[in-house]
Amino acid sequence: MPFIESRGRRVYYERQGQGPAVLFLHGAGSNAATWWQQLPAFSARHTCITMDIRCFGRSVAPVQEFDLDLFVADAIAVLDREEIQRTSIVGQSLGGFIGLKLSLDHPQRVAAFAACDTSLAIDHPVLLDTIAKRQIAQKAVSVEQRSLGRWFLEHQPEKAALYAQINHFNPSAHSIPSAEWGGALAALLAPGKLIPMSALQEVACPTLLLVGSEDPIVPVSVMREVQELVGGSELAVVQDAGHSAYFEKPEEVNRLVLDFIARRAQYGA
Repeated sequence: MPFIESRGRRVYYERQGQGPAVLFLHGAGSNAATWWQQLPAFSARHTCITMDIRCFGRSVAPVQEFDLDLFVADAIAVLDREEIQRTSIVGQSLGGFIGLKLSLDHPQRVAAFAACDTSLAIDHPVLLDTIAKRQIAQKAVSVEQRSLGRWFLEHQPEKAALYAQINHFNPSAHSIPSAEWGGALAALLAPGKLIPMSALQEVACPTLLLVGSEDPIVPVSVMREVQELVGGSELAVVQDAGHSAYFEKPEEVNRLVLDFIARRAQYGA
């Protein structure tokens, strides 16, 4: 099992496939295992890197280290270990926070960015109000399960159960008190930690904004605003999907993201 040492912690990751690199960054209700529907499609033409973000799955760390700068440092450490100089990023929800921060702080490492159902940790009043009303202090499994789309819950109940089980491997689901975990999530979106909207104009890499039409956390209307600020960005709306379109409608999401990377990613020579 591959681990790296990063900022005093062991961070778990996996590598599959060959070709231009894609780094997958999961959300707050998941871990590296959640990308099982993406890996067969992407690894046929890409080197795929999945990782358990610090505080999730096998990347054990105290909630005091639930910090965006640490998450970015861990991702860079994985890329460095694998000698990957430039990668496309697929980031869902929390993973999108990391993807945006990485794109801003390390633009030379990012070939393209697919931001999937993510509020991006930006200072947008609608997003912040929506997240607050989702009772963020509850366990991550409760938040994420309530965020799945109605179509998925009705038509894919077995996958919805698997989605919950994947989250159960996270310490937040079995070892960390819900109030403590909720506090860590809330701290990530504290006023001093948010990314200003104006920073979106500094994103230099090709960017795809992908969102489920039924996403209860990230409204399509807000992503249209973001698209106007991120130069040259594209917007894709996945019908009948909630906050985890990559899990709910994997074939469609895979097609959209692979096509975007093939057309727009800037890997260089």
